[in-house]
Amino acid sequence: MTSITSRGARTRAACLLAAWAISMSACGTPPSSVPSSSGPGPAAPTGTRKAITIAATASVKGMGIMGSSTGAGGWASIIEINTNGLITSDAHAHEPAGQLAASVPSIDDGSIQLLNDGRMRVTYHLRPGITWQDGAPFTAGDLVFSGKVLTDRGLPNNYAYAAKLIDAFDAPDDLTFNLTFKRPYINGAALGFTQFWPQPEHLLGDAYQRYLQTQDADEFSELPYWTTAYVHLGPFRLTSYEAGQQLDFEAYDGYFLGRPKLDVIHVRFFADENALFTNLLAGSVDIMVSQAISTQLGFQLKDRWDSSGEGTVYTVLTGTRFLVPQFRPSVQTEPANLDPRVRGALYQAIDRDSVSEREGPAWSLLPPSDHLYEATRDGFRRYPYDPDRAKAILRDLGWITGNDGVLHNVADGRVYHNAIWTTVGARDWEMAIYADYWRRIGLEVEEFKIPGAQVRNLEYRAHYPSWEASSAGSGDQVLGRLEGPAGSPENRWTGNRGGYEDARAEELVARYNTSISPRDQLEAMHALSEFVAAELPILPIYFGASHLAVRKGVHALDDVDGGADPAMPYGTYTRNAYLWDLQ
Repeated sequence: MTSITSRGARTRAACLLAAWAISMSACGTPPSSVPSSSGPGPAAPTGTRKAITIAATASVKGMGIMGSSTGAGGWASIIEINTNGLITSDAHAHEPAGQLAASVPSIDDGSIQLLNDGRMRVTYHLRPGITWQDGAPFTAGDLVFSGKVLTDRGLPNNYAYAAKLIDAFDAPDDLTFNLTFKRPYINGAALGFTQFWPQPEHLLGDAYQRYLQTQDADEFSELPYWTTAYVHLGPFRLTSYEAGQQLDFEAYDGYFLGRPKLDVIHVRFFADENALFTNLLAGSVDIMVSQAISTQLGFQLKDRWDSSGEGTVYTVLTGTRFLVPQFRPSVQTEPANLDPRVRGALYQAIDRDSVSEREGPAWSLLPPSDHLYEATRDGFRRYPYDPDRAKAILRDLGWITGNDGVLHNVADGRVYHNAIWTTVGARDWEMAIYADYWRRIGLEVEEFKIPGAQVRNLEYRAHYPSWEASSAGSGDQVLGRLEGPAGSPENRWTGNRGGYEDARAEELVARYNTSISPRDQLEAMHALSEFVAAELPILPIYFGASHLAVRKGVHALDDVDGGADPAMPYGTYTRNAYLWDLQ
């Protein structure tokens, strides 16, 4: 079988070269054929077998919807070797393509219907002959069962992205599944496993019925299915589960796209990124997926392997790094930050090309890898680096340089004082860069690292006094900073952390989230881009780089331009793992 058809390649962001020194040593072996391993499921062929090792730095505490949804550490990017959803992405363009579904639903063929009552109905036609990894047939009835589990608010679910919008579901036959959403939903026809995770009724049905009777969610969430007994629909079935250490997978002979070319995939979890890096250099790791190591180490590995030819390192620009002001007047310590003209001046005081020279300056709301990038392309070019212009704008707005070299307000003489908050971690260095640029135009700037003990304290995080250096995941996740309501005691501080609430922004985000056709999506995203560029509720600075690596001799990851981090609704970098091979 061939990989899912490409609809065209996307431009891969180019990366400059730099070095970051670290000393390491280790020993290991390159990819090779290994003896057959034992485990649950169908018997494997005898003889030597093709095996590779994938590395991650995030431990696994559970599989399926009970597992962690964070992309940090790389585990979430690996999931598609074992788990499949209705939709994935094309080979060389991040466009939706059928996986369990035979095709992508569309308005043109009637599989998407906008109902008179404002709801949206989507029909998924399934591929015939799909089986679970224990050989049981997969049918639309499993998806009806999945809908019950995923929309049950009494059960934990770390992947409930679309569940809150689902209104009804049914299966008129074994190969047809209907989903009705409460309103038009932009991703309703692009449900990857993170959006709608298929659940096996033949394995979980009895346990779910017990839960309905007892309401004991713990019993359901602690089933062996979520760890050692996990079974799904992907090309490799779980054979060994050692939490925090290693998972082993074997090729599933009955995979609906054809038996995988590899026989065994080991997933090893390293305690820290330096240990992983050492094993990459030593040859005991064959593939590293996105977000497993820091950007600095990723670029160092790229420099080494580009020079030595030991492997290929791919650089992808995904998450957005940005500055966002505090919008609650009662918390914001410098009222001038609430003026978009002032924010424009502060934006022009930062040289985005130099903040992170090996990554991508943010001249647009979306990164170049996003399929709607063209709707936002060069949207922030109106704010080029120009510190003299920045000072002139601030001067016109009543801020003049005093004898101390600091900006003072002409009305009351106060100093222009900003504070930047950020979390402690691999990128806290950027806060110092932003502060330095603002000091050059006359601001006083305080730098504050949020203590580790407060990172998950939502109320504490919502009370940064003037600016936060933050980030958003892949693609349109940055729009979360435009949506209300503001975090408050009423919503347990789960709302917009910066306190931003704007009726026009809400209208534009709602228009985007309910756009269905590609044309409507482009138009809605362009309108959002124009709004953000005019009002500057956030200041996008650069697009963070993530690295994937594959050792020489392993045929894999040559389709990264169509993949994405699991924060996206469909298509990870491991979606075509059944085609991976040893050369």
